[in-house]
Amino acid sequence: PLEDALLKMVLFASQVLTTPNYTGPPRELLVARFYVNEAHYATNELKSAIASRDRERALQAWEFGRDSWNSYLTIVNPQIVPKVGDKIDLV
Repeated sequence: PLEDALLKMVLFASQVLTTPNYTGPPRELLVARFYVNEAHYATNELKSAIASRDRERALQAWEFGRDSWNSYLTIVNPQIVPKVGDKIDLV
């Protein structure tokens, strides 16, 4: 389920950040993909920290993941127009 959600994040970013008039990926899309990769890393780190009962590492992973999600949303949110739907709230 997590990998599916991350894949959908990349697909959504590709949809809202790419224009048919430009053949290469825009810089914003590459940065959004980077933040999705960071979120994936943070989630795996959080799972590992929880399994080893390392509270400090788990909190650091949570903060890192939260920052990654918010950074992704900061890039994607401006492309969401009211006609399509509401902007996504930051974590």
